[in-house]
Amino acid sequence: MAKSKPQAKSSAEPAANPAPILDIQMIPVSKLTLCPKNVRKTPASKQEDAELYASIKAIGLKQNVLVHPVGDKFHVHAGGRRLYTVQQLIKEKHYKTNHQIQCVVEDADQAEETSAAENMIRAKMHPADEFTAFAEMRNNGRTEKEIATKFGITVKTVHQRLKLAGVAPEVMAAFRNGDMSLECVMAFTIAKDPARQIEVLKSVSQEYQMQAYSIRQKLLGSSSSGNSKFAKFVGLAAYKKAGGTVLEDLFSDDSTVHYEDSELLERLALEKLLKLAKAETKIWKWAEADIEADYSTYRKFGRVYPKPIEADPKLQTELDGLRELISKLEENYDSDKWTDEDQEKEDKATDRVEEIETLISNSAVFTDEDHKLAGCIVTLSFRGEVHVEGGLVRPEDIPAEEPVTEDGDTTEQFVNGEAVSGPVIEMPSTTSGSVYPQGAATVARKEQGMSQALAEELRATRHQIMKAHLAADPETAYDTMLYAMCCSTFSSSSNSPLHVSLREAEIFRSKQMLADTIAHRMLEAINDGLNLNWMEHKSPADFQAMTKLKKGEKEALFAWCTAHALHQQLSTDTATNKVTEHLGERLQIDVAACWRPTADNYWGRVNKAHALKMAKELIGASWSDDRSSLRKPEIAKSMENAFGETAHEAIGLNPEIADRTSRWLPDGMSFGDQEIVKSPVSTENDAQCFNDPSASPKALPSFMDAAA
Repeated sequence: MAKSKPQAKSSAEPAANPAPILDIQMIPVSKLTLCPKNVRKTPASKQEDAELYASIKAIGLKQNVLVHPVGDKFHVHAGGRRLYTVQQLIKEKHYKTNHQIQCVVEDADQAEETSAAENMIRAKMHPADEFTAFAEMRNNGRTEKEIATKFGITVKTVHQRLKLAGVAPEVMAAFRNGDMSLECVMAFTIAKDPARQIEVLKSVSQEYQMQAYSIRQKLLGSSSSGNSKFAKFVGLAAYKKAGGTVLEDLFSDDSTVHYEDSELLERLALEKLLKLAKAETKIWKWAEADIEADYSTYRKFGRVYPKPIEADPKLQTELDGLRELISKLEENYDSDKWTDEDQEKEDKATDRVEEIETLISNSAVFTDEDHKLAGCIVTLSFRGEVHVEGGLVRPEDIPAEEPVTEDGDTTEQFVNGEAVSGPVIEMPSTTSGSVYPQGAATVARKEQGMSQALAEELRATRHQIMKAHLAADPETAYDTMLYAMCCSTFSSSSNSPLHVSLREAEIFRSKQMLADTIAHRMLEAINDGLNLNWMEHKSPADFQAMTKLKKGEKEALFAWCTAHALHQQLSTDTATNKVTEHLGERLQIDVAACWRPTADNYWGRVNKAHALKMAKELIGASWSDDRSSLRKPEIAKSMENAFGETAHEAIGLNPEIADRTSRWLPDGMSFGDQEIVKSPVSTENDAQCFNDPSASPKALPSFMDAAA
């Protein structure tokens, strides 16, 4: 057997602690057996064994096995798994029976110590290095299947590890430094955009402890889960066909898909429901589609109920016979004589009676008169299944109460002046019984056809505008921050309009929509004027440099940081912070001067009826009626022109009407007295006006005129 030659010792090398000389030999596998002194007693997992098997099969054994001689054989005291794997490959005829492997031969006395050292004093490869290695193999032309075969793992596992390798470098660096767990890295893979990953990383880094669920929540934003009722109803294929994109969580048990464009998903669900509702009009007087129908949706309607039809004579005869049998069994009951056969007979009869009674009760149907009077709403259950709520009677279709004549007789019922007779109608719950009102903002949003995603964007837009104004007003910012600090310090239930910890409001979903707006340019102008040179110094020199700033420079920094922590809200939100609304009034924020509804950001995303209603109220019935037959995109473009800053020049509206439309804002966007006050339309071409149409818009701060 070949042995490695000992190297000659240089006279220049120190004599103390010379490096040990390894006795390396090529030994046939048939002469090797596992040593009882091997300290590893707990077997590796099947997955780990499979990975080792695939690796040795693909590239051979690259690591020495440590052995010591026992008679004419050798005991393996380090490398037992490697030995077992090679033995398996010989059995499967991948290697010859006389196959040799490279071994380091030690004395028997060293065996236990070496075994412990090899199994304990070794650093496991960092997972990040493993991900990177897989990525390099993929870049070098290896397919995922080839990599999986090479390492004895599934293609899905390879795909997952490549996904982990693809996170932003900043995320991977945080993982290598121990600042986040592997679960957190997995959460970051949901988003493909590295910039978005970095943005979320900065946000969660401010939290007390970085959590995977928080990362997922921020990355997913207002996306819809693949388990949502809309996703189940629309289906992934239809959503993708309409141009929708998805975010896939490869590390969840069910590989959850998240529909990134929740607004598109809701629109597709509504369109599908509308087709189903149209089919229902062949049965009912009217039919509507509502993707969010709940108890409050039905409260305003009267009700007619299905009536039981006469039962099948055979079923009725069977039912009567079973009831008679049960009655006789009960009359003749005697505990001493009661047998198992009697009990079985009674149980079967009782079960069958319940079955027949259910069949009869479910045979109730709406009559032709019900269908002529009532309608239905087609909606979705929480499981994404279609539900048709029928028998709903509109208030205008409910017959008036029967008037009583002088002789005490009642006359016929009347609807719209015509005598009618028909089904018994249960009155709407708004006129009787308990009332559980729905939030006014939610009702208005649904009536306007505004999606939740659009409401979030309007909220973020309003927030950006207010943030720009607050950052430009140090005096108001000082009062606001002082109030927030006092609320946090002296009150157990803070009513602060700020995050005192100065965490920025999350706008991940709305970020693209907020780019290059007037408010964005205002914020850029303010930021460019901040003196941040003092931050280039190390602590505490940076603090000393900051204290030497001019008063105006400190005020600008204070106002910017205060605005950074501002809460988001629309004035119509549930439980709005009144202090925030007061701040908007104090800052004299003119939202209409900073944002106008366009086809992209508003009119194309609400329903057609809402747009035409606003046109009728502010421009006139004639203008609205002329466009009622247009398709929604054409109406949206017309509304954009009519409600823009130059409506007078763009489409020829007279100056008075153009002034009104150019100042209009959706519900919840304005501050204080900027809300629209509706007044009756005097003529067909008149428009409803603002509370004070002659008032000029409040000006922006003087130093911001250029930015606007």
